[in-house]
Amino acid sequence: MTIQLDRAGRELVARHGKWWQRQENLHMVGQGQPLGDLWLPLADGTVATEDIMVTPEILDVERLVGEPLEPGALEVHGDRFAVRAPYGRIPWVEAILGCPIHAQIQGGSMRAQSSVREWAEWENRPVHRSDEWFNLMMHLIETMAARSGGRYAIVQPTMRGPTDLAEAVLGPQMMCLSMYDPPDRLRAFLEEVTDVFIEVLHAQLARFPQVDGGYVSAYGVWAPGSVVRTQCDASAILSPRQYAEWFMPYDERICRSVDVALMHLHSTSLHTIDVLLEMDALDAFEITMETSAGAPTLQQMVPVFRKILAKKALILYGPLSEDEEQYLLRELPHDGLFINARRLPW
Repeated sequence: MTIQLDRAGRELVARHGKWWQRQENLHMVGQGQPLGDLWLPLADGTVATEDIMVTPEILDVERLVGEPLEPGALEVHGDRFAVRAPYGRIPWVEAILGCPIHAQIQGGSMRAQSSVREWAEWENRPVHRSDEWFNLMMHLIETMAARSGGRYAIVQPTMRGPTDLAEAVLGPQMMCLSMYDPPDRLRAFLEEVTDVFIEVLHAQLARFPQVDGGYVSAYGVWAPGSVVRTQCDASAILSPRQYAEWFMPYDERICRSVDVALMHLHSTSLHTIDVLLEMDALDAFEITMETSAGAPTLQQMVPVFRKILAKKALILYGPLSEDEEQYLLRELPHDGLFINARRLPW
């Protein structure tokens, strides 16, 4: 499928291209929503009402994808393009790696359950990649592409990253202890999960309709070529030195596998910024703004944001009031900055 751009779309592509070069700023205000119940359509025609272990065959693909749309130009919403990911609630890479997936209906999420208690359990598995989950993801993408009418871009769902995959599959204790004993097994594991991440990513890209010779990122920002969104949330339990020595090389491999790369972080875990800024293959950060007790204030984060904008583009996402937006615009360089504010309904 060829995705068509109208005049507004062509103008936005040009602005997005400049944003990656830190020569443009972007802004968006959307409605934030509290986390609701998980919508999980089942193959028997029902919707899950209780927590359940999820396997590919129990899901209703037709309802996950939705009805075909009438053809039209790629839709523009403010400074973002309209996007959809293949059922983003599924922790796809963990599922493909063989983790059991537990759906929490009232909690509104799906979580991978740690499936390895000792290294022999991982190393003795007959296969480390589930073709059933992989094939489901590709089927969803192909069906979405056929039904999108070109009105939304299909984008990578959350795939986490090597640090987070280690924490999910091994559990935090085994992940941390394995940096010391046995380190060779942890490095072999990280090589393998990075290979799987890159394989899954490029299989998706091969099925995503291109937009003006590039792709749209998970944040609705057009990229001049192939693009990835990775993350290292589990670095919160590591020192910057541990992350740089053990896990950053695998994030760098992922970033180097594409033309343009984004890293997701949380505002409560920015201690690895200095080492991440040394990664040449990384082009931008997305920082999700947290408001929990103990989270840093905007005043405390502004020096970190300035440091980032001196080298990389930056997306700030989360609940921000109009006054907080104006404060950030006064204190930060505009070029390369994208404020994607959420307004809460209270």
